Amino acid sequence: MQATLTWLDLTASDRDKMRRVLDLFKEQGTLDEMGLGSLRDVLSDALFPGTSYIQTRLRYVLFVPWIYQRLEARRVRSGDVERAARAVEVDLIGRLEQNEDARGIIGVVARAALVRLPSSLYWGPLTRWGIFRPQQSQGWYHSHFDALVDGRGVVGRADDPGVIWSRDAHWHPRMPEAPKGFPGEASFAFTHDEADFLRGRIEESCAGTLLAWLVRNGSDSPAENVWDDPDALRAPGSIGDTLELARRFSLHVAGIPLLYNLLVAERRREVLDQDDGQAIDALRRALAEWARAEAGDSPYEPDVLWDLVVRRGGRLPHHQRVFIESWSRRIAELDPASMADDPRLRALGAERELRLKGGRARLANRNRLVDWSPWSNIRPMDFRMDFRWVRVRQFLIDLHGGFAA
Repeated sequence: MQATLTWLDLTASDRDKMRRVLDLFKEQGTLDEMGLGSLRDVLSDALFPGTSYIQTRLRYVLFVPWIYQRLEARRVRSGDVERAARAVEVDLIGRLEQNEDARGIIGVVARAALVRLPSSLYWGPLTRWGIFRPQQSQGWYHSHFDALVDGRGVVGRADDPGVIWSRDAHWHPRMPEAPKGFPGEASFAFTHDEADFLRGRIEESCAGTLLAWLVRNGSDSPAENVWDDPDALRAPGSIGDTLELARRFSLHVAGIPLLYNLLVAERRREVLDQDDGQAIDALRRALAEWARAEAGDSPYEPDVLWDLVVRRGGRLPHHQRVFIESWSRRIAELDPASMADDPRLRALGAERELRLKGGRARLANRNRLVDWSPWSNIRPMDFRMDFRWVRVRQFLIDLHGGFAA
């Protein structure tokens, strides 16, 4: 199945970037071909809790409560709230388009056909950052809407068995009021008070994370790459330790998808008689460049990551751990120039895909070889995890822009 972006519509520049990402990460993604996605997500959540790649601009975190507060004031009933909220969210698209800064509007092409609405995409930060105080799902909120609006007691059980919901105010009491004219008028620009409120929520709910550090100590011009951002690099104590762990892991495993795609390109040439010579040469160059960078860095210690995964309650399947540790041991034994052709590394990559994908493994399935797209311009950085920095960076620009307003 070809991956698409039909439900999340971004700007032309964003779409170009996402198309490139989709070219690199077909199906469930190159990272997931090798089963690395869950480790990436653990580190992403440790650094930037509440964030997601499918989010765009930060002020949606305020738009969503404002929309619902408006519906509460109108005393819309539970059976109608989902439809009513959807109508406002779709209408918001056109309102945002009227601004000079219209980057990152969700649904700008899909309009009424939009499937994933902003309220769905941003419910995570609303709960994680303590803005929606019951910390329950959007569905729970819809089903309890009447009782919450009427001020009646609601069913005590939360989404999870054994969890009791508190009857405190469901939106944070210091939530800024919607601007006059909203939602008929809306923009992505924060006021100072809005930025101050959101910074406070993040600092309180995400203390000890890089996100909390940067909302206080970052700027409205963060670096393109998190590893080059001076504010991130001066993060203290355990925050800096987590960032360094993420940096080291992202470099260490960047060679895995490079080698995997080299194997696929060579297999296509062998099985399909495809002329993928340019792609093969580009992947070999990128792999050699990565190997030199990896060899010049500090020794990688996988146990540090395993400890973090366990502390955060993440899953650490035995076969995933064995795969990473086998990769680590083998590349430590090799000269950088020999990594692309090492039989043991090649076998490790092929066996990993077969274990995860079975009959759908690209290296063992002619039909899946056909839908792989070769490319000739690739860099090791294209395969490094950025842990949602591309989204967090825009969030920081938006937030700190409010303090300068």
